[in-house]
Amino acid sequence: MTVNRDFLMEIGCEEIPSRFLPGAMEQLEQGAASLLEEKRLGYGKIETFATPRRLVVLIKDLDSEQADLVEKIKGPPVDKAYDEKGEPTRALHGFVKNQDITMEQVEEEVIKNAPYVMARKETPGRPAEELLPELMPQLIKKLSFPRPMYWQSKDVRFARPIRWLLALYGDKPVRFRFAGLKADNKTYGHRFLAPGPFEISNVENFFECLEENYIVLDHNRRRDMILEQLKEKAEEIGGVALVDDDLLEEVTYLVEYPVAVDGWFDEAYLDLPQEVPITSMQNHQRYFPIVEKESGRLLPYFIGISNNRFNPNIRKGYAKVLQARLADGRFFFNEDRKEPLENYVEQLKSVIFLESLGNLDQKRARLVDLAGKLGDELNLPAERIEKTQRIAHLCKADLVTSMVKEFTELQGVMGREYARLSGEPEEVAVGIYEHYLPRYPGDELPSYTESALVSLADRLDTLAGCFAIGIQPTGSQDPYGLRRQAQGAVNILLNLELDLALNSYIGHALDVLSGALELDSEKKQQVKQNLQDFLFQRIRFAFQERGIANDVIEAVLTVPLNTVTELFNRAAVLDQQQQGPLLNDVIAAYNRVANLARNAPGSEPDPSLLEEAAEKELYQQWREAETKFNGATGPVDKLTVLRDLKKPIDSFFDHVMVRVDNEKLRSNRLNLLSGVTKLFKRLADFSKMQAP
Repeated sequence: MTVNRDFLMEIGCEEIPSRFLPGAMEQLEQGAASLLEEKRLGYGKIETFATPRRLVVLIKDLDSEQADLVEKIKGPPVDKAYDEKGEPTRALHGFVKNQDITMEQVEEEVIKNAPYVMARKETPGRPAEELLPELMPQLIKKLSFPRPMYWQSKDVRFARPIRWLLALYGDKPVRFRFAGLKADNKTYGHRFLAPGPFEISNVENFFECLEENYIVLDHNRRRDMILEQLKEKAEEIGGVALVDDDLLEEVTYLVEYPVAVDGWFDEAYLDLPQEVPITSMQNHQRYFPIVEKESGRLLPYFIGISNNRFNPNIRKGYAKVLQARLADGRFFFNEDRKEPLENYVEQLKSVIFLESLGNLDQKRARLVDLAGKLGDELNLPAERIEKTQRIAHLCKADLVTSMVKEFTELQGVMGREYARLSGEPEEVAVGIYEHYLPRYPGDELPSYTESALVSLADRLDTLAGCFAIGIQPTGSQDPYGLRRQAQGAVNILLNLELDLALNSYIGHALDVLSGALELDSEKKQQVKQNLQDFLFQRIRFAFQERGIANDVIEAVLTVPLNTVTELFNRAAVLDQQQQGPLLNDVIAAYNRVANLARNAPGSEPDPSLLEEAAEKELYQQWREAETKFNGATGPVDKLTVLRDLKKPIDSFFDHVMVRVDNEKLRSNRLNLLSGVTKLFKRLADFSKMQAP
């Protein structure tokens, strides 16, 4: 009897970029699962591991052989397979020959009330040891990378050149060839500390060997080791490490044997805006800054993660490189501050925004105009609109400074600092920084209205401009980050509860853009509709993130909206009322009138044609409900107004025949139902929601 064993494959490479590895592990797991399912090989669990120099897949408790394959193949109908004497016909003989079976393997089965002959074919399962050499090259070929290389031949592409292959099923090597290499039972340790090669006797021995030779294979364990070392080193220094999640993940995949190395830099560089040394450490050197625990003030220390045992020369090297970066930062800062921020605005003319949309100075002018229009829309006082336009005027000026040209991550940050040094009001300085917010999902949002309006203006100018010149996201392609821009705009409108009508918001942007692109009314309307549909998708996503049910989202989105905030309030109330009697009554009432209202001619009902008491009552209640609806202060009050129509609606259908022979009466009654339906639809299209 054969015994299930663990299978392991290691792909040893030159250093793979850290950003490739999480996706590669996911592909490796999914690809292995897909191939094993296809080949009918059962297993207990699949685990994947990655370091810069290796990708590993472990398949625990892999079946020793395939499950037998039993197939049923449909043949001719029974009455065509046998003659009157019950002898096989030529049709049956042909079927048996084509399927390479005997007459004894023929069965009968009823399919859709008709009997057919069936061929039952059994294929014995093959041993896993035979299949694995066939499957592993396929699995490696399944892996894709953003920028693959070829080195052995143009038929073989991988993230980086493959240098060795190891494959074991239990204690037996699995031999196969890929990229000119033959898989065996040898692996390699740390490139500098224990290069190897090392012969592996079984799967368990593989993990022991790597551990002994300075390879921490499990990325989760490496991450925990880094965090623990950061904590210990920072406490020794007297601070805490500033841990950025993206940097932590990157460093985790940059090393095989993490060792924290603390260092320091000249305190004189603390006079720079704090973001300058932090950016130099995090983004350029992959170091972790150290800050005071209570105040968050930057300290003149850092911690780097080495891929080697500690050596004083590593610390010196880390500090030397950082010192050079900080010296550059100080030089750029001192040069930039010789001029007030206002003086850099003129240089925006030399920077192209998008070829069809002009340069950054033209975009600046559009932002000033659009931000002012949005301020007017909110009825802001003149001094606040002036402040908003000042932010818009200066918000791109730091892009042409030496500091931002060198440290692009500091756009907005340096604009804020240079504005302060130039004597601009604090609200203007902060607004320059905040107009870039949010930069990514979950990022902070602008803290006050003026900066929020400039952020909205910037995003919508980009969106409207790109849509107008034919640049729109398609599938997974979004090179200009338009989805991110739109999602940020929706989140700003929601979180700051800005009373900006979406229709006006888009219209103002296109009005400002029309001069640059000469948009005619037809083109403008087309772009406006496309952009509104695009923003609706982002609104859907924002509502889903906030837990609103999909049917509620669809119900409110099909109704004309004023502001995104008002739309969300409607959706939130409907979502809260789900399964409740109030919404149940409203949906029931709506469905009764809406079903017939579809056939209405579309004109206003004539009260002089109302004959029955029930239809007169519904007409009267509907008109009163319109007045109450207009005066209602919130969605719950509006729902209550609609719920109160249920009784006259039920009475109408109990006592009034709608489809009478008299065409005038019939049309008038349908128009009455249509009018009632339109009132309901001012809150939501309740046909898209199911009554509890």
